[in-house]
Amino acid sequence: MPRHLDARDKNPKEIVNQLRRPDGFRSSHIRDAARRIVEDVRDRGDEALLEYTERFDGVRPDPIRVPRAEIEAARVALSPELEESFRVSIENVRLFHKREMDRSWELSRKGATVGQRIRPIRRVGIYVPGGHVGYPSTLIMSAIPAMVAGVEEIVVCSPPGRDGRVSESVLAVAGLLGIDEVHAAGGAQVISAMAYGTESIAAVNKVVGPGNDYVTAAKLEVFGAVGIDAPQGPSEVVVIADSGAFPERVARDLMAQAEHLSGASAILLSPSAELIESVEPLLSGEPADLITLARVRDLAHAAELSNAYAPEHVHIISEDHEAVLNDLREVGMVAVGDMSPVALGDYAAGPSHALPTGGAAAWASALGTHDFTARTNYIHFTAEALEEIGPHVERLARLEGFENHAESVQVRRRKT
Repeated sequence: MPRHLDARDKNPKEIVNQLRRPDGFRSSHIRDAARRIVEDVRDRGDEALLEYTERFDGVRPDPIRVPRAEIEAARVALSPELEESFRVSIENVRLFHKREMDRSWELSRKGATVGQRIRPIRRVGIYVPGGHVGYPSTLIMSAIPAMVAGVEEIVVCSPPGRDGRVSESVLAVAGLLGIDEVHAAGGAQVISAMAYGTESIAAVNKVVGPGNDYVTAAKLEVFGAVGIDAPQGPSEVVVIADSGAFPERVARDLMAQAEHLSGASAILLSPSAELIESVEPLLSGEPADLITLARVRDLAHAAELSNAYAPEHVHIISEDHEAVLNDLREVGMVAVGDMSPVALGDYAAGPSHALPTGGAAAWASALGTHDFTARTNYIHFTAEALEEIGPHVERLARLEGFENHAESVQVRRRKT
């Protein structure tokens, strides 16, 4: 059954503390277990990787890397209808991320040139979770921004099923995208393999992609050896709706995110007691246990609570959606209006569905091309430009006690 909260007379921090958000990867038990796995794979390579794969997935894939012919066979086996849907998703995601791409720039004045070069990361590892049919949508949402950014080498790792093979749909999407390096390995063990390299998997420069708590904990363990994205854990949605919303649609929005289970959280914030009462009977099964129905003072109060919670998704269902949107800050993705269910963004609207969770939206962004590029700054000064700025640099360097910094400028300003 869903939980009820009356938030009208409580401060945001008090309410947020009551909202469902499991400890997950933050727990010492999970962090310690992930650390042991990461260190073991780092030290023993493929041998440890295969041992953990056999222990957790029940198979020992041989070879670990999926043959290119198998990827192509999966692509060819797609039904025309499913291939069309994948291609629509791919095209929309590509168009969105082309627009967000940062560009190199340069600024010159009085003989001083400064600039920034945007360069792609050379080699990136994408983790795609396993499951009934895998998550081909996650591969699209993670690989397309990397491809738009110009990443040279994209490595995909996904847990094998009981047959020892990666999901057919994941392989098919890899084929559609032209990705030919796919490895049948998952969990914390493959995060370590991608970070440090093994005999079968060459090390990458950055690891991205959602996974279970052990995967997320492993990513935090390897951070520093490689780059990582923001934590992407159990799914979260906050639905902000007023009395004009349709109860059946609101219920489906909540159930849609709650059906991820495994610690997912779905929250309705509404000033309308009638809407809450109408939605509750429409919630059923295990997902209903992950849903919270909270009464708020008004829509501005709902936005305030949402900002304090910093959820993965927010869905605004109100004719006054612009005002609510303007009030929202800490959130991974916002769906605006009744005809914009979050599921559109999960599959085909355009923005990547790889979003920060667990409150990370307070400081992190949705996965995008910026995650797959690095910035190199540069300066180029003439003698005249150096003469103008030099005394200031010398003065500041000496203030901080760095005489050689000052001298490296002064020696160039001395008249010979």
